[in-house]
Amino acid sequence: MKPDKNVFLPALLILFMITGCSKNDEPARLRVTLVDDPGDYQAVNVDIQGVAVHPNEHAGNDSNGWILLENSNVGIKNLLNYTGGIELTLADTYFPAGRISQIRLLLGENNSLTIDQVNIPLQTPSAEQSGLKLQVHEVLKGGITYEFKLDFEAARSIVHVGEEDYILRPVINVFTKALSGSIRGTVIPAEENVAIFVMDGQDVLSSTYAPEGVAEFLFADIPEGQYTIIINPGESSDLPVVSIDNIRVSLGEVTDLGEIKLNPV
Repeated sequence: MKPDKNVFLPALLILFMITGCSKNDEPARLRVTLVDDPGDYQAVNVDIQGVAVHPNEHAGNDSNGWILLENSNVGIKNLLNYTGGIELTLADTYFPAGRISQIRLLLGENNSLTIDQVNIPLQTPSAEQSGLKLQVHEVLKGGITYEFKLDFEAARSIVHVGEEDYILRPVINVFTKALSGSIRGTVIPAEENVAIFVMDGQDVLSSTYAPEGVAEFLFADIPEGQYTIIINPGESSDLPVVSIDNIRVSLGEVTDLGEIKLNPV
């Protein structure tokens, strides 16, 4: 689809007015998912109360500094439903760019497992309920999507004590990967109203708008690949449409185009 500035400008201007974000305060997108390394049970039900992140290098044991992720997918989840490539999304939200050190999985008391059609309560030590802390130590870049995959090892997490009692002591491995890249740049002169497009072949992959006085732009969550950037000052401008080919985007990286000067024809 050919980019048409007149089509995109109204919606893009509204978006800019709502977000008010520049490339310097662009957040990262953070996805926390859970998968299960299955155990020999019919069901392993875990009471997930929330997910929190600590942005500092040294996280304490109390609640100070921990940020609870909003709109987390909480409730009692059967871990055995999330095997064979099926994932449970615990959180998918935006988070300030910068360093994070740990993720905390908050558990409740209503944990159980099913053996031979019998539902058995899982005793959950208070230390586990207060939050299982998982080391990540990652620097989040604005405009990049990161996934933190929690691999819950059900077989190693359930301890059989006595004849009929079971204790939940979660064993979780964390795998981190960037899922996207981003593109940023600065349009000169800043006195122009400019529409900017990321083209994947003939299709518009993403678009943004740099209104008069705001020269910086950033495209977030761009898949890895090679693209063309089109900068369109509009028919009323004396400046030409500029096309920049072979822009390479890599996972976890911000492709910085620097200053792009629009010279009069």
